[in-house]
Amino acid sequence: MKLPVTLFSTLAGIAAASLTLTSAAAQPAGTPRATPVAPAPVPPAPAAPPAPVDPMTAPPPATNGAAEVLTLDRAIEIAMKQQPSLRETKAQLEASQGRVDLARVARRPTIGLSATAGTGSRAEISPCGPVMQLDGTTVTVPCNGFASHAENAGLGAQASWRLYDFGLTSANIRAAELTADATAASVGTTTLDIRTGVEVAYLEAVARRKLVVVAETTVKSEDGHLDQAKRFVAAQAKDPIEVAQAQSRDANAKSALAQAQSNEAIALANLRSAIGWIDPTSSPTVAGNWPTPSEADPPQLAQLVETSRKFRPEIVQLDKQLEAADASLDAAHAERRPVLSANAATQWAGATDNWDKEPSWNAGLALTWQLYDGGKASADIRIAHANVELTAAQRDALLVTLTSQLDSARAQIVANRANVQASTEAVTAARAQLQLAEARYAQGLGSQIELADAQTAVTTAEGNLVQAEFQLGTAWAQLHRATAQY
Repeated sequence: MKLPVTLFSTLAGIAAASLTLTSAAAQPAGTPRATPVAPAPVPPAPAAPPAPVDPMTAPPPATNGAAEVLTLDRAIEIAMKQQPSLRETKAQLEASQGRVDLARVARRPTIGLSATAGTGSRAEISPCGPVMQLDGTTVTVPCNGFASHAENAGLGAQASWRLYDFGLTSANIRAAELTADATAASVGTTTLDIRTGVEVAYLEAVARRKLVVVAETTVKSEDGHLDQAKRFVAAQAKDPIEVAQAQSRDANAKSALAQAQSNEAIALANLRSAIGWIDPTSSPTVAGNWPTPSEADPPQLAQLVETSRKFRPEIVQLDKQLEAADASLDAAHAERRPVLSANAATQWAGATDNWDKEPSWNAGLALTWQLYDGGKASADIRIAHANVELTAAQRDALLVTLTSQLDSARAQIVANRANVQASTEAVTAARAQLQLAEARYAQGLGSQIELADAQTAVTTAEGNLVQAEFQLGTAWAQLHRATAQY
């Protein structure tokens, strides 16, 4: 992640714009040069501009009591409790473990109870119609009995137990268990992603805080330069145009400060999102210091690759998914095999005409074999085989990109450490140059152009140092994420 350079270019452009204005206004086109006035004695040196605040050790901003100043460790601790994505992954793990229990159900007997009660019409046996003689036989015509009724009730119990299915249940259970293991590994992946996201967001918030300090220091410095210019012009020791030039630079510096403060607010909002900050009545803020980066050199690439392959949860997750896909393929093949089951049942059914019936029972074994299922087993085998190939390809792709990720993160650490050292030296030199320029101007020897150049150098150097330190911290965060080691 690269910190946007909009603010850096804005701060660096302040003095550059002033320098252009100074050059153009020094002798406007078509305007005759004013008759030089004998310089007045140099007035007493005005108060020197306030000493610049070092943005590298700047204190945190003042809060109204509603904001909590977070350290990086505290921000990560809150994220591990509140981040919804972690709770979502843990819920998925719970569901995966439930599917393991569901797969094991096939190995256990099932027992069911049933009860019925009802009423209905019945035919009457007593004579109801005329007696008819048919070949000398007496036939009695019963009533239809629509208005009469009879009650009935029944009780039953059933038991079934799959005894053997030639490996189908075992394969399904194994696939479910491995899928649950893969989901458990994904919890580690989510945890690493949350930690890295919080760390990068925290680093950006710190960087934005430091850039606000840089902008505030620039404003104070330009305020001092404007005050000096006004004093010299009032004493007729400088041309009045220098006041206009100083006012322009001062306004640009204040505009850059407003933009820096806006960027800091956005960075804190991003940190709130990364943490999963729920309470809307308070806001997080950060200390003004960088989390202490590792001063040690990063390990060699071969060691990083070995560590990453051992601890990266994504690799564990894909390994488990690959094994689960193999088990699902075995289960798809087992669909074509017979199933041996044991069944037993008992039942009692009574009615109005006989409530004393004895219950009945039965028990037996059943061997079922679906010889043709319309192609379902073949389709399941094809899908399972494709899932095996897909998971294997994903694992290989991760291993291929792993080395380049580690090599890139390691190279960025080395380069950014050198960049931080060089930028620190540039800040020291630029501040010394600004002090000399301010001293010369205070004695009436320097010019606004010289001050503008020196101020631009300081602002740019301090901005570059903040960016270099941010990139160094981000590189370490990416290396930790790539190796799953913190």
